[in-house]
Amino acid sequence: MSDLAALPVNLPLFEGVPAEKVPHVLSCLNATLATFSKHERILGRGEAQRSTGYLCEGRAQLVSNDYWGNRSILGEYAAGSVLAAEQFFKLNLPLPADVVASSPCTLLQFNLERHVEAKPCCMVHVNRIRENLARITLQMNADLLGKLGIISNRSTREKVLAYLSDQAALHGSSAFDIPYTRQELADALYVGRSALSHELSRLQKDGYLTFSRKHFELHRLS
Repeated sequence: MSDLAALPVNLPLFEGVPAEKVPHVLSCLNATLATFSKHERILGRGEAQRSTGYLCEGRAQLVSNDYWGNRSILGEYAAGSVLAAEQFFKLNLPLPADVVASSPCTLLQFNLERHVEAKPCCMVHVNRIRENLARITLQMNADLLGKLGIISNRSTREKVLAYLSDQAALHGSSAFDIPYTRQELADALYVGRSALSHELSRLQKDGYLTFSRKHFELHRLS
């Protein structure tokens, strides 16, 4: 997808905006589309951002690497997420980590530094998109608090069980697929990969779950 006219008008970003008004409103907001390949860096740590992005397609990760090359996944962006929300709120803060595409991505970018020129009849729709961006950002902050609750557990077992319980609730089922490879899950939970693999095997042996690659099924203990 490389044409603004080809964007689906039923995206959560456009909620409350008439379909026929979307292309004009995007023009008023100085919007452009950018595409990224898997593993390509979308935003760089420490870079000052001049635009706010809305992820239309794909998935991305907020990734931090320390001095010795140890990687941590600080956050996950699914389609419908807002990237560089700091710019939208005019906070002018440097990005704390890299944003890297974990699958092919399409990003809708808004250059909010430029003055928005629109007729009064269109400004109501411009403001609605801004409200939607703010609402989505607040929901993402709530999701981040949920992740902090998971990783605040002390043991690897507690972190794994908390994460998988959260995924079961998210999917509304005891059987689900997670978005991470085994190494990515270890990075997201701040544990070593070997410790994670060992704990998953123990949990399967103890009857808590069965798994195969990214697919998990949780079991209640009798």
